Amino acid sequence: MARDYEALARTIVELVGGEDNVKSVTHCITRLRFTLNDEKKAQTEKLNQTEGVISVLVAAGQYQIVIGNHVTDVYDALPKVSNIQLGGEVEDEAGGSIVNRAIQLISGIFMPMLPAMSAAGLLKAFVIMANSFGWLAAESTTYQLLYAIGDGVFYFMPVFLARTAAKKFKCNDWTAMAIAVALCYPTLSTLFSAGDPVDLFGIPVTLISYTSSVIPIIFAVYAQSWIEKGLNKVVPDILKGLIVPVVTLVVATALTLYIIGPVTDFIGGLIANGLVSLLEVAPLPAGFLIGLLWPCLIIFGMHWAFIPIIQMNIGMLGYDVILPITVGTNFAMGFAVLAIFLKTKNTELKELAGAAAISALLAGITEPAIYGAVLKYKRPFVIAIVSCGICGAIAATFGLHQPALMTTSLITIPAIIGSVGMEDVIALAVASVLTFVGTLTFGFNDDMILENN
Repeated sequence: MARDYEALARTIVELVGGEDNVKSVTHCITRLRFTLNDEKKAQTEKLNQTEGVISVLVAAGQYQIVIGNHVTDVYDALPKVSNIQLGGEVEDEAGGSIVNRAIQLISGIFMPMLPAMSAAGLLKAFVIMANSFGWLAAESTTYQLLYAIGDGVFYFMPVFLARTAAKKFKCNDWTAMAIAVALCYPTLSTLFSAGDPVDLFGIPVTLISYTSSVIPIIFAVYAQSWIEKGLNKVVPDILKGLIVPVVTLVVATALTLYIIGPVTDFIGGLIANGLVSLLEVAPLPAGFLIGLLWPCLIIFGMHWAFIPIIQMNIGMLGYDVILPITVGTNFAMGFAVLAIFLKTKNTELKELAGAAAISALLAGITEPAIYGAVLKYKRPFVIAIVSCGICGAIAATFGLHQPALMTTSLITIPAIIGSVGMEDVIALAVASVLTFVGTLTFGFNDDMILENN
């Protein structure tokens, strides 16, 4: 199998314009994400026809090649067939769109820790479910230890984000993590809980809770990057190893305590409470719109822009209101390709649709379904996103909350029931049935294969 992946990697390198045309390459769960010197040199049509490539799209300033579940194998094969260095970061293009650059920044910060967040979120949801069903008492040490394992990633979220943000802002990641650890130090939490006046160097400090927070540490590391650059220009080389880290640590942390933390906490509170208020005032249209647009955002990678908001909601409110609304996406796409699998007589499409259905419904990975069949034949996609909108409207009407990030799939339905509620399962079931029946009856036929080839 390794030889096959190397052959595919070699073909991809050739068709993106050769290794000299590649600035950097990273990957997510299903996509190779290239930053190219000249996107015009890439042979997109040939790549789309290449066996092993599901689809190609240009989004968020990246040339993205959708591979599917074997993306890691192809990614690891790239340096074996070329001189391309994996995981390299490049400077943002000065002329790039602000939206694209923001999405690249957010995805670059959050994507590396997505596996840990998903695993921890799923464990946390299962522990909450076990307690809700009476299987595990909250007073038991087993519950407390398992909850700590699941919640630890989220509690110390600033530490993880500090490292990934430092890589994006090109500053010392250990200093960034030191800032994050200082902000999460128990003494700060104790002072925050006490509510007594606090000052640093005689200047009053408005303390907030930094554990589980998202936005403050990102801005803190951004400030750190500028402080480091400034100090490196003026501090003699012989003293840099001592002076730069300590001054950066003190100044960046103090700046966060004085300004960055309180300001971002205030803005975050407005966003979190604004979303909750919107869904309370107009749950039906707001839920429908969010549910409808979520699959469209996934296509262009723009859903990453909502990850900080979701995690911020969880950190500030103890729950998120977006996740329950978007719960139908994976199921709608999975049941759309399942319907195509059952209806088509085309052997190649049947094989692709079957694998994509398993990936979406059991693993919660929808890209093979979206790019391999659902989006390609258009009508199934329209049916799926409308069904997702209806799912979102139902979930929003019930006023559902989700306590942690987790993958949604058939396997995690018990966790959804225990941590969110049976109402969310009803919402995703509606999306699944509507998509499956709609695609099976009028959303797809084999004539579409010829029309789209």
